[in-house]
Amino acid sequence: MLSASWLSACSTEFGDPRMDSTSSASRPLLPAACPSLVLLLTFWPSLALYLVALVLPYNLFAHTAHAPISLPEIAHRETLPAASFLLTFLTLFGLYILAYQTCRRHPSRRLVPLILLSGLTFVLLLSFAYPVGAGDVVDYASHGEELAYFGTNPLVVPPADVPGTTFARYSAFRHTTPNYGPLWIWISGLVVGTLGRESLLLNLLGFKAVAIAAYLAQALLIYAVLRRRNPALAPAGLLFFAWNPLVLYEFVVNGHNDAVMMAFALLGILLWDLGRPLPMVAALTCSFLVKVPTAPLLPLFLLAAARRRDSGRAFWSTFIVGGLLALGLVGLAYLSLPDPVAALANLSDRSNLFTHSPPAVVNLVLQLGGMERATAQTVAWTAALLALAAWYTLQLARTWRTPTGILRHAYDFILFLLLLTTPWFQPWYVTWLVALAALFPHPAAPTQAGLFSLTVIFSYVVYGFAWFWIPHVANWGRCLGINLIAVATTYLVPWAYTAWLWLRSRGWTARPSARAVSKR
Repeated sequence: MLSASWLSACSTEFGDPRMDSTSSASRPLLPAACPSLVLLLTFWPSLALYLVALVLPYNLFAHTAHAPISLPEIAHRETLPAASFLLTFLTLFGLYILAYQTCRRHPSRRLVPLILLSGLTFVLLLSFAYPVGAGDVVDYASHGEELAYFGTNPLVVPPADVPGTTFARYSAFRHTTPNYGPLWIWISGLVVGTLGRESLLLNLLGFKAVAIAAYLAQALLIYAVLRRRNPALAPAGLLFFAWNPLVLYEFVVNGHNDAVMMAFALLGILLWDLGRPLPMVAALTCSFLVKVPTAPLLPLFLLAAARRRDSGRAFWSTFIVGGLLALGLVGLAYLSLPDPVAALANLSDRSNLFTHSPPAVVNLVLQLGGMERATAQTVAWTAALLALAAWYTLQLARTWRTPTGILRHAYDFILFLLLLTTPWFQPWYVTWLVALAALFPHPAAPTQAGLFSLTVIFSYVVYGFAWFWIPHVANWGRCLGINLIAVATTYLVPWAYTAWLWLRSRGWTARPSARAVSKR
């Protein structure tokens, strides 16, 4: 109620930007003061929640020696910590929505330093939280140690197979090779090679520093793109990304390399907007050389860049030279590592992984109906791949017709990938969508991505706690039960909102009558 009162007071005193002002004399001398106060009133409780709910109970210094260990294990899978985790994030998202709406209603450049400084404060505090949501950052340390000190390629040789490693014993996935790109392997080697292999704690802080740098780069790139395309949305877009609780949790607490992947992707988008096709190609190629999921964005943006230039010789020169540049960078990246051919083959070794997704449910339903496991996996994976290929082809066609709509097409592709066709789905994948939604590819994108980033938080409690509370239900149908619960809590709201947007775009939903609008 207090926050709502502040917003009402701001609108009354300073005027709603959507309404006409009657005279300049009625405007206040300091129009940004009240929005800044609202941001501060949302920042301080958020900071306190991060401190009390994440940093103090799960601090990095107390739990690093016990890696790999997760939040449910630290909390002994008790009800109170699970409820506290959910309540904390629900409150954080409520404060975040209030701050975002304030920036939408009062798009002042004076808010930008406050947004950036508050975001920096969040990340500095959260860097001292142990990565309770995923052990990937510990894996990064083991991969970096292998490359920097033993000269073997982690994409080919699992860390556990290298005698004498220090960090492999802390990694939950030490017996498997990662599915990352060679650029990320080199970054991992650089971090561990610089910080040494004596302290896991020091290396975790090092990888968190990389994630924080990438987070800040994303924030600045989002602001730069919006300042060019729609300055009135720049403060809101910046806050939408920089204050998003899922982004802060996944990038800073858990240290995921998705932050670096998306930083390069956003750099590519800015370079596209600046009309620099070859640097754009280099940036987007670096993005998927960190992690593969952004690879489909390169042909989309390259096609848009070529179509924007001309339909003749300039088109083909842009497309061919850009494609050759991308192939050259990929070749150099893989050839820079030992045994590059085997490393490339590693990319195809993930078709049997299913969890927390519609394809995972299809796979388990087919098995429940009597189909053999290998056949069910092949059917589910192939169906998802064909659906994604069809959708991607549609986005290419849209880009050919309307190259200026490339941001919308890229966003729609990632949305479809995450909502429907990713067999192995993880919560931090939604950060890809948040970064793109911050650019406002369409007016409803922030709401769409914001809802998804909220609902996916529930999966941490579903898999980490509820699975052990109701094992008979969860393990039914070869774990179909827990997958149905996770898919329902994660996807139903984003699916419903997306369906509503689609129906509304076709005029199938109720709209206010002209008479009703005229009375407002």
